[in-house]
Amino acid sequence: MNKETIKLTQEGYGLMQQELDQAQKILYEEIPEKLKASKLNGGDLRENKEYMYLQSQQQYYEREVRRLTSVLEVAEVLPDEEISKDLIGIGSSFILQDLTLKESGTFTLVSPAEVDLESGKISMASPVGRVLLGKREGDEVTAELPWGTSKYRVIAINK
Repeated sequence: MNKETIKLTQEGYGLMQQELDQAQKILYEEIPEKLKASKLNGGDLRENKEYMYLQSQQQYYEREVRRLTSVLEVAEVLPDEEISKDLIGIGSSFILQDLTLKESGTFTLVSPAEVDLESGKISMASPVGRVLLGKREGDEVTAELPWGTSKYRVIAINK
């Protein structure tokens, strides 16, 4: 079975690796210690709420480690020199103006695995991301969003 590669920026790859390291530390070091202490102090395990909570945390971190590992196994890090200064693509940072609201912001186009809306990282698979791929400074695009149509202008592209 051939897995499809996921393109990540250098920053995104590093952040995911840090997340994986932290999740593994919690899963393999912290939770087992807490489970052991809870087992010793809690009596009947079926009624030990702390023990049951820790088991659910353990399951969460097991899933998170599997998810991050599977992404990093197929990740292809996009070299900085391949990020265009002229066209919007994965890794491009750009200033986008919402022509309806007359507001603008700085965003970075990333793969779906790297999305972080609070940091302005939008997915190339999102409605806005799809219409921005390959656009230049000054281009205007229209995106069909769940709540209606929005128009944007690319003000500037940074590397």
